[in-house]
Amino acid sequence: MNSKLLLFVVAVLLLGGVFIMSKNQNKLAPVTKTQSGEEVADDESTEKAEEEAMEEETGEEVMEEDGEDADAARVSVTEAGFEPQTVTVKAGTKVVWKNDTQATANVSSASHPTHLVYPPLNLGNFEPGEKVKLVFEETGEYKYHDHLSPTKFGTVVVE
Repeated sequence: MNSKLLLFVVAVLLLGGVFIMSKNQNKLAPVTKTQSGEEVADDESTEKAEEEAMEEETGEEVMEEDGEDADAARVSVTEAGFEPQTVTVKAGTKVVWKNDTQATANVSSASHPTHLVYPPLNLGNFEPGEKVKLVFEETGEYKYHDHLSPTKFGTVVVE
């Protein structure tokens, strides 16, 4: 009888731990994928601390658009599609897609529905107002689409 009670208590503790971990999973810092598929923490609090340290050193305020890198290329997901539909960047540039619709959006590499042409570009679903990012390190032409609305497509040209 005691072993059954002990087993029950252990099971409850394990389930409680799984529940707590799954709730905290949503609180992880956002990440930016690099072209090699490596995920790099994109912690805004770290960026803010770095900006404050720079401001203290130089006495000048550091201005960054939306907390993103100033040189990042931006693509808006709209009801009509990706704007701009084609973006040209230099190797090593971060591209940021922002969902400016009222529905869940998705960025996936060509070709629909398999997304096998360039897997690092399979950035997945993101909600209205959210952003997904990818650093393009190698030259080439990278085609993508919104898997949830495959008539929306775009291209990143890396020079």
